[in-house]
Amino acid sequence: MNKIFELIANISIKYNLKYSYKIFYILFKFFLKKKIILNFKNYKFYAYPEKKDLSRWMIRNLKIWDKKNIYLIKNKIYKKEAIFLDIGCNYGAYSIPIAKYNEKINVYCFDPSKKSVDKLIENIKLNQIKNIKFFQIGIGEKVKKVNFDDNLKNYKNSGSYQVIDSNAGTKIDINSIDNLILDGIITPKENIFIKIDIEGYEFFALQGLTKTIKDYNVMIFFEFSKNIIKNHENFKFKFNEFIKTNNLIIQNNQFEEQDLDQMFLKLNNLGPNHEVLDNFILMKKKHNFYSLQHNQI
Repeated sequence: MNKIFELIANISIKYNLKYSYKIFYILFKFFLKKKIILNFKNYKFYAYPEKKDLSRWMIRNLKIWDKKNIYLIKNKIYKKEAIFLDIGCNYGAYSIPIAKYNEKINVYCFDPSKKSVDKLIENIKLNQIKNIKFFQIGIGEKVKKVNFDDNLKNYKNSGSYQVIDSNAGTKIDINSIDNLILDGIITPKENIFIKIDIEGYEFFALQGLTKTIKDYNVMIFFEFSKNIIKNHENFKFKFNEFIKTNNLIIQNNQFEEQDLDQMFLKLNNLGPNHEVLDNFILMKKKHNFYSLQHNQI
């Protein structure tokens, strides 16, 4: 059944048969027991049928995770001297398409979960990618050790693993992007594109980017969630000061400047079952990213 399911899924992707596939999926999803390969023409992914596995979303929807943001980055990175940093890379949802899109661009992946990195490695090998470097570490504001929990039974899906305050979980290494560049582990280019999705630890990672922001053209895509507020006292004030000190602006993915007060108001008004407001973009004021056309998907 696995091979038949994989064949029908890939035919449905190729010929855009998503409505008929939806019926097939509802009827036969329970017969899918093993991972399958989904072919999105220019790249492939292993997708797992287990209920809490993040890649299962691709089996159900026949499209890649966060497609709009990935295409936005691909359009911005086109023909530029650039690198891409995927902080909280999971199975490579961002890194695989971006690395395949331009094999001259170096992609650096970071995730403290061995489970996630193992699936990333699977997808790197599946696509025969040579321009991805991966590191099983967390990214924060400085070198330190913290407790990390990637026990799937504690989360809604495998994209929710996070740093925890208790002594449960496992000890992991944290480092900053500034340090990794200084130590030569990351080779910077004039333009650095960064995606940060680390379940409330985003502001720590941003605080470890201050020298990088100063020295390079940096565009940062980050998730704005309730978890960030939980991890920081007086976060609104600290985040506002960070933006001002580093001469940054915050935008949505249409590159419209956002009001921070309104963002916090909308976040606070989210229902109890919603943790994330949206993905937003940080960049320096008046740098040359503005000269690039934003191509629609």
